[in-house]
Amino acid sequence: MGSRQARERRAKPRSRSPVPHRRSVGFTLVELMIVVGIIGVLASIAMPNMRKSVFRAKRNEAELNLKGIYQAQKSYYVEHGVYGSTFPDIGFAILGGEPLDSNTIESKYYTYTLEALATDGIANSNYSAVATGDIDPSDAMLDILMIESGLVIVE
Repeated sequence: MGSRQARERRAKPRSRSPVPHRRSVGFTLVELMIVVGIIGVLASIAMPNMRKSVFRAKRNEAELNLKGIYQAQKSYYVEHGVYGSTFPDIGFAILGGEPLDSNTIESKYYTYTLEALATDGIANSNYSAVATGDIDPSDAMLDILMIESGLVIVE
């Protein structure tokens, strides 16, 4: 019987490596650090573009509100022959905006002011609407947009 056990031991192939093979499961620390680095680079590229898109959206909101003021003034002018001097006169309001007085509405990003102007001695024959806001707190510049009766948006 001893010889049989000896033959079985000889018949088994021996591993050439003194360390037995382990099956690899998961990621190594180096692989995880590479992935984290790639994500960091992509985020640093995407963030400025996303900020610009947010600023553009806020500015577009101001332009749309100024165009709304223009439309309300046009309607008021057709009915009365002069432009309205206050926001309640022309029936203009901003959803979520807070009226500070009859000529000023404060919204989340901009403050809108309306002023009726006289031209050639005729009262309320023109108007000016201004949107003022600080949409980019990282710079010291205010974002100011203005319209008059001809719907010219001046930046």
